[in-house]
Amino acid sequence: MLKALVVFLGVVLTVGCVAERPAERVLFDFETDADLDRMHWQCFTLFSLSEAHATHGKRSLKMSLFPSQWPGWSAKLYGNDWRGYGALAFDVFNLQEAPVSVTVRIDDRKDYPDYGERFNRRLVLAPGENRVVIGFDELVTSEGRRPLDLKRIYRLLLFMASPVERQELYLDHVRLVGG
Repeated sequence: MLKALVVFLGVVLTVGCVAERPAERVLFDFETDADLDRMHWQCFTLFSLSEAHATHGKRSLKMSLFPSQWPGWSAKLYGNDWRGYGALAFDVFNLQEAPVSVTVRIDDRKDYPDYGERFNRRLVLAPGENRVVIGFDELVTSEGRRPLDLKRIYRLLLFMASPVERQELYLDHVRLVGG
């Protein structure tokens, strides 16, 4: 009887300690000015909250990217543990009449790793709305040496490489999904 009680309590305590993650964790939805405070600001990129092209809530982030080497968006991440989810997803509206190229960069080290030691993915955004989903099974370093450490994600960037003219993109609903 005592043995059965110990097993029962062990099961109850184990089940009680397993925290289930929600199906989705919104990292950025750009609804308030507080979201602007959670970004790294840089030269040659202007940000503003906009009611245009929102896919989650009432607002999106309008990004005006000016000719320069690497204009774009860089997030200040809190809660760097992405384990328990299956993908990074976000929505981007391309205001241009032609496709544009952007790069998604994800770092799992604080020390600004070299190109080969971080995740980089070039995306071609069609005119209009684009839904981007990057599965975590794809999160390997650029030279394919190792998978990213999902419990230590330090940096998330979306940027253009040397645009020759001003580009406007709208970013919204940056989230972790599935699991």
